[in-house]
Amino acid sequence: MTPIDTLFHHMDHWRHLPAYQLERRADLFFSAYLPAVVAEHTGTPIAPDLIPELPIRRDLIWPDRPSRTSVKVDYALFAADRSKVFFVELKTDNASRRDRQDAYLARSVDIGFQPIVQGIVDISQATQERQKYGHLLHALARHGCLRLPPELDAHLWPKPRRGLRRLLEQVEVTVADDELAVEVLYVQPRGGGRDTINFDAFASFVEQHEDGLSQRFAASLRAWVRPAGQTPP
Repeated sequence: MTPIDTLFHHMDHWRHLPAYQLERRADLFFSAYLPAVVAEHTGTPIAPDLIPELPIRRDLIWPDRPSRTSVKVDYALFAADRSKVFFVELKTDNASRRDRQDAYLARSVDIGFQPIVQGIVDISQATQERQKYGHLLHALARHGCLRLPPELDAHLWPKPRRGLRRLLEQVEVTVADDELAVEVLYVQPRGGGRDTINFDAFASFVEQHEDGLSQRFAASLRAWVRPAGQTPP
C-alpha cells in the first residue's frame, strides 16, 4: 500500500476501537475541502483561510459564571463578502452529538460575532499562551476583524517582551454589531437539512477530484457512514 492508503486503512480500522478518536485524526483531511463544500452546500462563496478551534469565552455562553476560559468551535469559515461566519462542528459519529454543545453553538448565533472576537482579545491579555494567541489575532486580522498595533509583533517574537500587555490592550475589534452573522453547520455521518452536511454528500464533492488522496478519502467517508463498532473485524 502507498503511505496514503496505509493512513486511511488505519483510520478505517482503528475507529472501531474503544478509545480511538477519529475526529482528531481526520479533521485535517476535512479541512482541505471544507471551504468549497460549505460554499456548495450554502450557496455562499467562502474565503479559503479557515480558523480551527476558535475559542468562545465561557461567560458569553453562561453569563452567571465569570471566566476567561473558553469552549471551542471546530472550524470558523468566513463568507467572502463578509456577510456571515460559519461555525462548523465535525462529528465522525452521530452519537457524539451532545445537547450541551448544541446549546452553546446555538447560543453563539444569538451572541453575534463581535462579542466573540472581543472575548478572544480579552483572553489574549490573560493567557500564558500569548504567542499562540498572537497567531490567532493575526488570523482574525486577516479577515478584517481586528486592527493590531504595529509594534505588537516585535513584542511577541522571538519571545514576549515587557510592554506586551499594553499593546494587547490596544488591539481594536473592527467587526460591527451587524456584521458577520453566525451560522452553525454540522458535518457528520448521517442526517440532512440546511444545517447538516452528511458524509455521503461530502464524499460526492471530494471524489470529483481525481487525485489519489481525494479518491481514497472519499472511499473512507462512505465507509464511516456506518457507526463504529458495528462492522465485524
